[in-house]
Amino acid sequence: MSKYDSMKSLKRTKARADHVCNSCGTAIGKGDIYYREYITDRFLHSLHSKRFCEACFVQRGDSLLRNK
Repeated sequence: MSKYDSMKSLKRTKARADHVCNSCGTAIGKGDIYYREYITDRFLHSLHSKRFCEACFVQRGDSLLRNK
């Protein structure tokens, strides 16, 4: 639990490099759409944001942020 949990959301992103989904472990290829953990404050950034594939986002939506 972080003090910034209430400011986190998922942002739709197009991959510029290969990634791995933090939920199911599926490979996210270059050019694919994925959802990245994003802090909605203008001055805060996360160095180790989680990435989720489109299939996991469709199944679980914003509840991916609450699961550890």
